[in-house]
Amino acid sequence: MQREDGRMVGLRALEVCQYMVLAVMDEKGLPYCMPLNGVLVGESVYFHSAQRGEKLACLRLHPQVCLTAVGNQRVVQQAYETEFTSAVARGMAHEVTDLEEQKVALRAICRKYAPDYPDRVEEVIEKHLPRTAVWRIDLDTVSGRERLCSQ
Repeated sequence: MQREDGRMVGLRALEVCQYMVLAVMDEKGLPYCMPLNGVLVGESVYFHSAQRGEKLACLRLHPQVCLTAVGNQRVVQQAYETEFTSAVARGMAHEVTDLEEQKVALRAICRKYAPDYPDRVEEVIEKHLPRTAVWRIDLDTVSGRERLCSQ
């Protein structure tokens, strides 16, 4: 097994993961976690959501958040081990209100999650943007771990 720790490994995990888990604090100070489709752009993670709901209420009340992500996961049965790249990141969430930044974020999300269908990106964004909230998490700390099995 090889193991590498550090910020770069964490950023790589945020880049390649299929989804992230966002942890926030609710109005009672209790933890609230939810999976989301996020995309790393520079030192920030963007995600989209509905314009209302518990997640947004929590973010507006307590914008300090924690994200976790696991990418490149593979169980190596014969070795009783699991390969992975993982991240834990902390940062501050901001609602994106600038129309151009919203579109940049949504294009990046589309490139990550629908790379085989680039021809409809602008059409989809224009259709859904009026009822979509876009958020940016500016990352303060990122740590990562990577485990590669010898087999």
